[in-house]
Amino acid sequence: MFWILTAALFTSAMLFVLVPLLRKSDLSEDGEKARNEANISLFKEREQELEAELAAKSIDVKQFNSLLIELKQNLLSDVVDESDQSISSKRIKKTQGKRLTSNKSAQEKFLTWNIGFPILLTFLIPLLAYSLYDRWGYIDEVEMMDLYQRTVQNVDDLEEAQALIVSLGQAVQEDDGQPWAWYFLGENFSNIGMFNEAEIAYVRSADLFDATPEKALVLGRVAMVKYINADLQLTPEVTGVIDEARAINPNEITILQLLASDASSNEDYTAAISYWRLLIQADPNSQQAQTLRANITAAQQILAQQSPSSEEGPVIDVTVSLADDLELNSSLRVFIAARNADREGMPPLAATDLVVGNLPMTVRLDNSSAVGPFNLASAENVYVSALVSQAGIAAPQPGDYRVVSESFSHNNEQAEISLIISETVN
Repeated sequence: MFWILTAALFTSAMLFVLVPLLRKSDLSEDGEKARNEANISLFKEREQELEAELAAKSIDVKQFNSLLIELKQNLLSDVVDESDQSISSKRIKKTQGKRLTSNKSAQEKFLTWNIGFPILLTFLIPLLAYSLYDRWGYIDEVEMMDLYQRTVQNVDDLEEAQALIVSLGQAVQEDDGQPWAWYFLGENFSNIGMFNEAEIAYVRSADLFDATPEKALVLGRVAMVKYINADLQLTPEVTGVIDEARAINPNEITILQLLASDASSNEDYTAAISYWRLLIQADPNSQQAQTLRANITAAQQILAQQSPSSEEGPVIDVTVSLADDLELNSSLRVFIAARNADREGMPPLAATDLVVGNLPMTVRLDNSSAVGPFNLASAENVYVSALVSQAGIAAPQPGDYRVVSESFSHNNEQAEISLIISETVN
């Protein structure tokens, strides 16, 4: 396809040069012919006019003959102008001899240079371009990019994956210093379940990268296949790869997914929630982010059921979201707090925080969420607030966004509150 497109472009470019050159002489001849035809047509019209004047006796026969002769002479002068020029040239040639021959030769050379040279260049440029590109171009990278793209687009097609493995395998045999070729070779091995071979390819790819985010990405794949090959256990070898990747990029997606999955399968929901929140920050508006928020809510409910302290005393489930027309930086901190409605100015009875990227989200406040000497059970009437802080502190500042609920009595039971953040702090 690459060569077809370049050939088409070169052909189009050549036509822009060749067509005007080739049409130049044709246009000149066509123009001369058109002028001759126009002169003859005018002659016939004028002849008919003279005949009409003679019939109307506006002129006599002698005048008619004189005007007709004059009209024919003019026509002859116009139509055979080129012939006259040729005859004149011959006469001049007889008198000037070598001088005319020299001038004609110079003129022919000029015309040859004027037309022949551009035509020659038109054909030489594509040949030169292809030769130089073959020597210094990046056709190999273009062909490899096609293999990479096919790997990305391949979905559960085993035959395609096998074909790509063959092509990429040949590429790394010819040049084993291509990190991305090794990486996509590992991707295709993973697609067909050959995780041992995938691990070898990923490790080779990672070794060829410097300490960049690309290396962290590949190390994430290394950790994942090692984790799979270790029967889904975080072995010291897997942990070492994870630490190496996070030293380069603490939020490498594959690593966070691996850690969150392992924590969840081991029922370490507190750790799983922290990893899920980091994953949400990577793309807060994605479908995966919505799923992770649901996972967080379910994990929080499990933790609440497992904690005896959370079952004793009041519980407030607070759903926090942004107004539909409000767009904020996903990394801004959000502070959610319950306060004593009867004693203003006191520290929060319960509080937690998250980031805008986690919203919308439901959090639970209970006695275990206390941040000071008093907890929720110490107050009968409370209100709940949510603050988006530009400065990252819990104290409201001008320009922050804050919403406050009505005061209510929790009655030492579970309550549900919904807060929509929309207004700024003045």
